Amino acid sequence: MFAVSSYVQKSFGIWPGKLTLVAAGAGARDALDAGMDMARDLSLTVMADAELLARRANDSLPRGRAGRLCVEAVHIFRNAFPDGPLPPSLSAMPGALCDAVHDAMMEAARAAGGAGFVAASVGNVVAVHRPPGSVIPDDTEIPALLLEFLAALGEGTQGGAALGGVRSTMPARGPVDLVMTQSKSAALAGIAAAVIADAGEGLGDRRSSAPKDPLVALAWEDIPVNMSSAGLMEPDLVWQALSASFRCATAIRDKRLLRAAALGLKGRGRTIGPVDGDQLPRFGVSEWR
Repeated sequence: MFAVSSYVQKSFGIWPGKLTLVAAGAGARDALDAGMDMARDLSLTVMADAELLARRANDSLPRGRAGRLCVEAVHIFRNAFPDGPLPPSLSAMPGALCDAVHDAMMEAARAAGGAGFVAASVGNVVAVHRPPGSVIPDDTEIPALLLEFLAALGEGTQGGAALGGVRSTMPARGPVDLVMTQSKSAALAGIAAAVIADAGEGLGDRRSSAPKDPLVALAWEDIPVNMSSAGLMEPDLVWQALSASFRCATAIRDKRLLRAAALGLKGRGRTIGPVDGDQLPRFGVSEWR
């Protein structure tokens, strides 16, 4: 088993925040070096590509790898749900950034003798490799909610996880506070979280305000969203909102675009797929499934 103290960590400033790289195992340091190289390369194109996506320039192709991964994830969702409304493509961009960096880290780690826990995280998204027997470091700069969700998913988790909902940096049309998703990639997890967070639109009081990030504000400029938690909600309304997001998550899972999810609103929660709700106290899942 890889000990918690065996991991190494680096960070890199890039939109939409600080990119955190964590690795354990024989190839950990090589993984960090490769991840930092990829992050530097992505930094040359990420702002231009994010602005392209924010302006919804659908006829233009992003120049960087992260931008192209983002477009691929959106196309996958569009093909699976051709008639359903999707959030702006920018919702998948942070996850795509993590995927690109994580792919480089994994390639380097395997070439250097093996990978234990490997993760790349920015904002509310993480791309992760957690083989059986590895330990999730609990004192990294990866957001605590993401670490809590990864722990609830158990060993053997691969792909990506993302936080959506009112408490996320990406806007939501629905009232649900917390939407955690896990999919085969961080980009897919990011857009899935945004889609699920939009379910239940019209339930609860809307408390609209402009997102702080100018690119996010541009992408959602004509979409009414919730940027702060809804006011007092009756239990029946909480249940309706959670149920709407639950049905949405189930439909996405049926299309094999989602492995697991956890939803939280007003101290109540629900789970979908193989996730241990008892390890998610902030979601209230153990109190109300």
